[in-house]
Amino acid sequence: MKKKYFLTFATNFKSENPYLKEWLDYHILVGVDHFYLYDQDGGNEAKEILRPYEEKGFVTRHPWTQYDGTKYDRPTKFYQRNKNHLAFTHCAATYRKDFQWVMKIDVDEFLYPLNDQTSLLNWINSVDVKKIKGCKIPRINFGSNGLEQTPKQGVLKSYTKRERSYSDHKDLANGDFLSDNRFAYSAHWWNYKVFKTGRFLSDTEDIGWRINHYYIKSREEYLSRQNVSKGRPKTLEGFNLKDANCNEVTDLGMLKFSEQLDS
Repeated sequence: MKKKYFLTFATNFKSENPYLKEWLDYHILVGVDHFYLYDQDGGNEAKEILRPYEEKGFVTRHPWTQYDGTKYDRPTKFYQRNKNHLAFTHCAATYRKDFQWVMKIDVDEFLYPLNDQTSLLNWINSVDVKKIKGCKIPRINFGSNGLEQTPKQGVLKSYTKRERSYSDHKDLANGDFLSDNRFAYSAHWWNYKVFKTGRFLSDTEDIGWRINHYYIKSREEYLSRQNVSKGRPKTLEGFNLKDANCNEVTDLGMLKFSEQLDS
């Protein structure tokens, strides 16, 4: 039976209003047809930015400030639930019958089609939804490009230098195999039904996408970012440490998409 949506995102966001429009427009351009956005910002600006996308049916926005100031509103240790994990559980439990594919992804992450493709759908349409329960999508970090101040142009034009090799991954999950994720405590992977057999794609050679992770950006942006990770200290020393290996390779692959967004 055909699902309501084919390729969807589950995303938490806070204090990222300057980046929302480019992120949404890019992913709509390359084939994402719905976004479940958990709004931890709580302000009118985010609502107004998202309103046109909600009206067109691209976005389902959930206000998600009810956990502010609680035990779920803090950096977490391994296997400790926070408000982000609760949002992903809500998405899986509420919407898994509505979509074919879903990915946990942040506003500083952009799915990029490999092999000179211009659509995410070319590869994912080749994946057998009856047999594949999920895919391990490799992620590569982009650096500051030597920028100290926030650039006036968008992320895709401004940050064109990255690390040499993949350093992490995130799961793309098939909704047919997804559990309610009640005990999932990760921003990277999903939980799947125990008694439904399926294969997991994990070899990067078999994956037609990667995640471009723009988590450093300029020095100014890094030092002012909303930070909930103990592994990303908001200090100049932390910036220099994280940025050191993320400008090794010039990568202009996103520019063709940026030009389309500008036209």
